[in-house]
Amino acid sequence: MKKLIVLLVALLLVLTLSGCDLFNKPPSGTLGVHFIDVGQGDSILIDLGETEVLIDGGKKNTGADEYIRPYVDGPIEAVIATHYDSDHIGGLLSVFNDYSVNAFWYNGQTTDSDAFTDMMNKISELNITIHVVVKGDTIQVGTLNFKVLNPQQPLGSEPNHNSVVLDLTYGKTDFLFMGDADKQAEVDMQSSLHDVDILKVGHHGSDTSSSMDFLNIVQPEIAIIMVGLVNSYNHPSQVTIDALNAIVTKIYRTSTCGTIVVTTDGDTYSVKPNNCSDNRYHILLVTLPR
Repeated sequence: MKKLIVLLVALLLVLTLSGCDLFNKPPSGTLGVHFIDVGQGDSILIDLGETEVLIDGGKKNTGADEYIRPYVDGPIEAVIATHYDSDHIGGLLSVFNDYSVNAFWYNGQTTDSDAFTDMMNKISELNITIHVVVKGDTIQVGTLNFKVLNPQQPLGSEPNHNSVVLDLTYGKTDFLFMGDADKQAEVDMQSSLHDVDILKVGHHGSDTSSSMDFLNIVQPEIAIIMVGLVNSYNHPSQVTIDALNAIVTKIYRTSTCGTIVVTTDGDTYSVKPNNCSDNRYHILLVTLPR
């Protein structure tokens, strides 16, 4: 009997350390937000029970479609493209090929790039419902309600400025997903902004986003920068890092931490980086004030 117990404990330890799918799903009622390491790009999975929302898909062949596999129950309820840049939509074609998707949401801006054309052709071929969103809309997916803070109408010519920006509240935990929204978009959204717990930093930490005025309003406790370790844009900018440090925000980067998962039951949240190269980063548990 003792040998059996020892074997069971050893098996559980091996499964835990190996990241076995048995442990991938959080407890019922727990929201998981996965900031997927896709290099220089964005892809975010939001998972609540049998409801899944995917915001962006990174570049082509950077792994978002495989990462989400253990978490998807049935169809993906919503895929949201923040804007048409290839580091945000390039990987979505694989998602549409490999999964059933109920609805696609985007800002309505088009381009003749191969990534965008191939994606839209696939969406049309599969008869997936398409929605165009503007500031003031709400994307309701199951019990989740995403408030759309950007883009404004009419759209400008700059795709980053037209990024779909989403505000999500789950219990007492507030998320703000900025896409690549720039400083002018931050000004345009100012009346709709409020303090948040977790900020997906705009435009990979570029100095074109994250103005001090904006950060002083949203006051995030956690800032997540989705960025490649080696990139030609020198992202993230030291200006942005200094601005985030000035408001005493804890910064996580996918370039140094890999995929970062935030889980919350609405009363507390935890931040779990996959494999931070800097030992200052660790699993963080935060209890929110009542």
